[in-house]
Amino acid sequence: MRIHRSLIFVGVSFVFALNCFGQSVADIARQERERQKAAKSRVTIIAGRAVSGTLTQAATPVAPAANTSASTAPAPAIAPAVKPVEPRDKNGHDEKYWRDIFQKARADARRADDVVTLLDLRVRDLNVQYLRQGDVYNRENLIGSEINSAQKELEEARKQADQAKQRLVDLEDELRKAGAPPGWAR
Repeated sequence: MRIHRSLIFVGVSFVFALNCFGQSVADIARQERERQKAAKSRVTIIAGRAVSGTLTQAATPVAPAANTSASTAPAPAIAPAVKPVEPRDKNGHDEKYWRDIFQKARADARRADDVVTLLDLRVRDLNVQYLRQGDVYNRENLIGSEINSAQKELEEARKQADQAKQRLVDLEDELRKAGAPPGWAR
């Protein structure tokens, strides 16, 4: 008898548990979507004042026929779409302005570094030619003058590369002083 009562109790508990957890994942998702829709507050701005409620689409005005001049009621005005406010720095520049400037400055710095690399390779090649040249006249007069001019070009290119790198540092300082976020420099 005792075992019989325990089996009945376990069976009833099992049926009750199945009934309690009978809610499906789809039902839970549906309820969550409804809750989120109800939780969102929607505010519509019409003619400079805020109106609470849901956003409705305004009807387009219908042009009156040419024959009916009796009705002179103005067409309902459609509220212009509200543009999102773009963040700006103290000088009035936006993110696109700063990103373009930094991109150009980085490209100039890369280009200057590439020129330095090429001229350095040229000077090395000329030095190798100078050491391998057996003819003293060609070695001193022709290759020596080429090495000197290439070294002058290399020094000038290094100065320009340093200036390009300094321009990047100056731009970062300018960005910081303008009060813009540092992420605009990326």
